[in-house]
Amino acid sequence: MSDNIDNQKSLLIWLDDSNSDSQENVIVRQELCLLNSNFKMFQTKNECEEYIKSQSADVHITLIVNGRLGHQLVPNIHDLTQIIAIYVYCMNQEEHKKWALNFAKVKGVLADFNELRRNLQPSHTDTCHYSIVSELPTTDTTKTVIIQIESTYELDASYFISDTCFDCFVRMKMDLTEKDDFVSLCQDALQRSENLLPILREFQEGYDPNQAIFWLYRHPFFHVFIDNMFKLAHIDSMLPCRFFIHDIHKQFEQHKCTSTIEVYKSEIISKEKFQKLNSFNGKIIAMKSFFLGSTDRNTALLYMPDISSSNEYQRILFIIEANPQIENVKLFAKISSLTKKEDPNDVLFMIGSLFKITEIQNEQDGVINIKMSLCGNDTENSMKALFDQVKLKYMNDNRELDAIDFGQILFEIGHSLRHENISDRGEKYIVSYAEKLPNDHPDRLRCYDALGNLNLQKGNLESRLNWLEKSFNIKKERLQPNDPNLIDSYQNLALGYLHKKDFTQALDYFTQLLGLLKQLYGDDHTCLTFCYNYMANIYENEQRFLEAISCYYQALAIMTKNNVDDIPSFAAIYNNLGKVYTCLEYHHLALGFYKTSLEMKLKYLQAVHPSIAITYQNIGLVYECMNDIQQARENLEKAVNIYRQSSNIEQSCITEIEEIIRNLPTSPT
Repeated sequence: MSDNIDNQKSLLIWLDDSNSDSQENVIVRQELCLLNSNFKMFQTKNECEEYIKSQSADVHITLIVNGRLGHQLVPNIHDLTQIIAIYVYCMNQEEHKKWALNFAKVKGVLADFNELRRNLQPSHTDTCHYSIVSELPTTDTTKTVIIQIESTYELDASYFISDTCFDCFVRMKMDLTEKDDFVSLCQDALQRSENLLPILREFQEGYDPNQAIFWLYRHPFFHVFIDNMFKLAHIDSMLPCRFFIHDIHKQFEQHKCTSTIEVYKSEIISKEKFQKLNSFNGKIIAMKSFFLGSTDRNTALLYMPDISSSNEYQRILFIIEANPQIENVKLFAKISSLTKKEDPNDVLFMIGSLFKITEIQNEQDGVINIKMSLCGNDTENSMKALFDQVKLKYMNDNRELDAIDFGQILFEIGHSLRHENISDRGEKYIVSYAEKLPNDHPDRLRCYDALGNLNLQKGNLESRLNWLEKSFNIKKERLQPNDPNLIDSYQNLALGYLHKKDFTQALDYFTQLLGLLKQLYGDDHTCLTFCYNYMANIYENEQRFLEAISCYYQALAIMTKNNVDDIPSFAAIYNNLGKVYTCLEYHHLALGFYKTSLEMKLKYLQAVHPSIAITYQNIGLVYECMNDIQQARENLEKAVNIYRQSSNIEQSCITEIEEIIRNLPTSPT
């Protein structure tokens, strides 16, 4: 009787009779079941063969088998319709390639799990359920096995995204439901791996924040799960883990090393990956996961297996100088007392630790020593400045962060990187948080205001106004009509409708804002000039010129009365009055205001600034209307000469003025 295969009708089977509880097998088994929810493992050939033959013809089976058992099993099942691919996973490739060549469905004889995994993906792309963990894990402790994540080492966008999320998590308020969310996430990833469910239940029932690092290494699943999320910068998966990260960081703080130590970490990597690592000599590399080593060199070497029979791998010993006094360095701690393990030499480095490779020594006794020093920053990385700017905006003090802060951080990162998935995730995170809040919760206002600002950056005016209106309606219900907290809402709505070119709505909100400001600060306060100037611009656009002039004069009167020392603002108002009087054909008045504006601009701008050219152009056009051809020509030519010296002026603008000059009559008409 066959097991019930789900509607995807694909099956991944691993046959291996080695120790199923070994560190390597546990991790490989976990990765395979994460890769395909329909995963089965067998330790005997007969049981595996019987199971395969019991499956219906419409089930697609991919088989992974070690060399010895594969030699026995493959001839018996190769021609079955169900079998679509076979991979022989073993260390002795040359021996088993000899028989494997006789079977067309054997797609590879592989010793590197990374390579096996890459080969598995295309076969399952259309049929398999992929878990959130889509990268191979690194191994636990100093016990090294030949399973390594295909790490890029670069301080790339994924590193900075994960690092920023990590920094947020250790500052965020904790939610009591987060542990349940994490357990649910793990259950989804494990799918039918029933052998790991007891460990998960143990975690759910026995997790203690003061034993977070113990739980991180209680079973390989947990640290592999966490490591992969941060390596991949998988934000949706990282979020339910934030309570775990928060508690781990707290334990790091309590047990951090305070003096310089030397740490050793042994690894086995392919020759190809070593060449890549070798290219980073003298540079900074990023460890995108927790990094566990030992203060005892012999302990690190003890667990490095013999690979003398293989020419495809290289034994590496990292020798790390870790000084906790370096600025911005990530925390590291001795964790033997926290993990309840016998080895007192274990040292754990925080996710995102940076190391500079200082020396790669020649091979000696089959081992290459790579010396590294823990460092705090990569000052030469251009992407770092972008993320530092976001962190400075939201994390420049020790205050707690909340869901709104985190959503805004994600949005700004995505917006800066032009990565819509990340910016959309930040926006959706705030929306989701707002939907869970009671109607009278004060954070609703913050959510709506934040969402309004995010949509402003996106240029989505309709959505921005929608959120601002929601915020404003709540404020009107809760606040008195003259409450200062209404100022921002009136202002943002007025500007929003102005950008939308809905002048009627914009003018209405500016008028209400003006009335509120007068109630709060009187008729002559300088804050009123903001409203008067914008209202004048709207009146000007609607050709209500007399009302525009009235607003400009109101602004000038307030600025003069308060002795405002702001020449650029005065110059702008005089220039705008010149434009309005030109439209009314009051040319003498227009000329006077333009000339006053020019005199002011020459006090704070260079003579070749484009704004000076614009004023000369306006003056020239007024003289043309007044039939003063000589003055018109002189001022227009001054404008052209300045434009020609500017690198950011369109040639069409210059051509247009030159055309006007050519068309000027030779003498007044």
